[in-house]
Amino acid sequence: PRNAKSRIPVMVFIHGESYDWNSGNPYDGSVIASLGNIIVITINFRLGIFGFLPAVEGSSRGNYGIMDQVAALHWIQENIAEFGGDPKNVTIFGHGHGAACVNLLMLTPLTKGLFQRAIMQSGSALSPWAIARNSLAYTRQIAKSLKCPTEDSAVLVECLRQRPVQDILAVPLSVPDHLSAFGPTIDGVVVPGEPADVMEKHTDFFGQYDLMFGITRIESYDQFSSQEDKSGIDVLRRDRLLRTLVRNLFTYHLQEIFLTVVNEYTDWSKPDQHPINILDSTTDAMSDALVIAPLVRTGNFHSRVRHPRDPKTYQYVFTHQTEEAGYSQRMGTVHGEDLPYIFGAPLVNSLSHFSRNFTKSESSLSETVILFWTNFAKYG
Repeated sequence: PRNAKSRIPVMVFIHGESYDWNSGNPYDGSVIASLGNIIVITINFRLGIFGFLPAVEGSSRGNYGIMDQVAALHWIQENIAEFGGDPKNVTIFGHGHGAACVNLLMLTPLTKGLFQRAIMQSGSALSPWAIARNSLAYTRQIAKSLKCPTEDSAVLVECLRQRPVQDILAVPLSVPDHLSAFGPTIDGVVVPGEPADVMEKHTDFFGQYDLMFGITRIESYDQFSSQEDKSGIDVLRRDRLLRTLVRNLFTYHLQEIFLTVVNEYTDWSKPDQHPINILDSTTDAMSDALVIAPLVRTGNFHSRVRHPRDPKTYQYVFTHQTEEAGYSQRMGTVHGEDLPYIFGAPLVNSLSHFSRNFTKSESSLSETVILFWTNFAKYG
């Protein structure tokens, strides 16, 4: 491979779902690699408090999870040619929390020259859960439970390092809905500033890369039971969900924001609000707030960039519903339903954790999606 005449483009997948759990291991890139003539790499990085302990003066730097991703990209630069890969044609792509990491890697000076393109699927650094705003308080909460001193931060961290891993993981944390206890923090180095400010003002970072980003129809689905999916929800349940959303995402004018959201997402042309309609409008509001609006805003920032590289910006919406999906066809595609098609699950009998029966048309769709993704990786 080292002597290969033409180098093969490289795609690096950053897993998502949470900053606390999951792994790159289940995501098998072999179908993408063979169909698109691409090298696919999946990576792991430290998670939870071990990956995202906040920066503490004199003791820890924070953002270890992001630094692990940067280290993986450095390794790829130094070694991928040995596998026939092109270190000058690297695309990073991620889903959910992984997409937020992709966004942050586009904003840090530490990744200059490490990749050329990025794909953000159903997530961005502007989502309310993307940056951990209160992780020092949760660190102190864990320390207190494990009888570590909490006044001196350096002593606190040193004490935690002496505690068994299982004891640290066993401490229960009460985290507000839609927010992250541990995750990337703004440290002025790895994450140089508020993501929106960096995207708007420091386009020398953000503008180096071509970007493709996109969504599914419903991006916030895990709040609802299967019974609610079938029969809908009432106004009281809607109000509880939306009040919680507003309370956890905003600081001021909570009542005004809540009333505005209800007004915006209610179909006033219908005199009676059916429980199914209430459910659908609530999922729309939550999807927009948690994923879609922040991601579209990120895309807008990128499309306005003026940079010598003249970066390209693409948006997609994945709307195909898997025929054997385990939820109502009425809803439309839900968060994560695009992943089997991107990794080529319909094209093989079984692929990692994607275990569904797919139709012939779904196999064709998967081929097309892989072609889009790999063509973007090759040519932008």
